[in-house]
Amino acid sequence: MGLLTVNPDEYLQEVSQGLAVAEIDQLITARNAARTQKNWAEADRIRDVLQAQGVVLEDSATGTSWRRG
Repeated sequence: MGLLTVNPDEYLQEVSQGLAVAEIDQLITARNAARTQKNWAEADRIRDVLQAQGVVLEDSATGTSWRRG
């Protein structure tokens, strides 16, 4: 049934640290789309939202990675 497929300790750590991984991934996808469209203001806004939640983005030629900072 898919119940308890996530380690409860990991889940609680994610929740206590702000945004969930899925939310971060969605925001990064939206930011990448904005960057592709050269909508720099929106890309910067999303970066700032993530940064305010303690998420550090690292852009490279192979894509965007992130870590909690």
